[in-house]
Amino acid sequence: MEQWTRDHVFGLCQRVAARLNRFGGSLRLRMSKALSLLAAAWLFGCGPQSIAAVSCEDGPCAQSGAAGGGGAGTGAGAGANSGSGGAGASAVGAGGPIHRYSFNPSADGVEVVDSVRGLNGVLVGAVYGDGEAAGTVLLAGKDSNQYVDLPNHLLDGLKDVTFEAWVIWAGGDAWQRIFDFGDDDTGVDGSRNGQPRSYAFLACIERPRFAFRAPPVKSAETLMTGSAPFPTGSLTQVAVVIDERAQRASLFVNGLETASIRFVGTLSDIYDVNNWLGRSQFLADPGFEGSFSEFRIYDRALSAAELAASFDAGPDAQ
Repeated sequence: MEQWTRDHVFGLCQRVAARLNRFGGSLRLRMSKALSLLAAAWLFGCGPQSIAAVSCEDGPCAQSGAAGGGGAGTGAGAGANSGSGGAGASAVGAGGPIHRYSFNPSADGVEVVDSVRGLNGVLVGAVYGDGEAAGTVLLAGKDSNQYVDLPNHLLDGLKDVTFEAWVIWAGGDAWQRIFDFGDDDTGVDGSRNGQPRSYAFLACIERPRFAFRAPPVKSAETLMTGSAPFPTGSLTQVAVVIDERAQRASLFVNGLETASIRFVGTLSDIYDVNNWLGRSQFLADPGFEGSFSEFRIYDRALSAAELAASFDAGPDAQ
């Protein structure tokens, strides 16, 4: 843009003011004041700046973009907002999930859509619910081999993490998995022929139990068990929170903490080529019998207040 001189600006003021003589004095006075303010703005360098002139090198900008969008739109928070409304962002605030799987039928009837980052999974043998069960995936459990297969390496680079699921458990035999991420000692994608080598899982053994083991096979297993039986026949929110920096793992059911232990592991040590909902790394364990309405992964440790708010908002919160 051409740089205006002081004479240019005041010349413009005089020419316009002269043409306003035929209009009412009130209008002339208002326009003169406006032009004087415009001239002052240009003279003191207060004209509009280009976005490229803004520097954020010393830290994140409070706002990004000319539209005045909130500054939380970076990293995981931006992904969540560009997905299906932030995956519960209204309940947990900034920093929504990095993966959100809501079980609405896809065009091919098989794909499971990650509405945040697009790392989609697939249904294996399972079917989407309809009618009153719409928005869910149904698993027959036992030896049906029905489950949800999520992409490999979802745990890569994660330290603090929250797994949150909304399920209806029909009950039945122990060790049914809500989720199980890991591998066996063959290291082969999808294999259950070897000895499970590394895993992070949440199972129903009447009470919910979280287990973690990193390689090698003989390493110690970390266990955390809820204080009350897992509900059957009703929609239930369950969450596992790993706060690696604080060395704590916590278990929540329907917004309430039911267990907490010291945790000294690293989730990213797991070689997670088998990332399953409703299926165990252990061949002898039964499949999950019931339904899933929602599964989310956050790259931070949600607080008790945030999980309570998420429970109140429900699985369909946008």
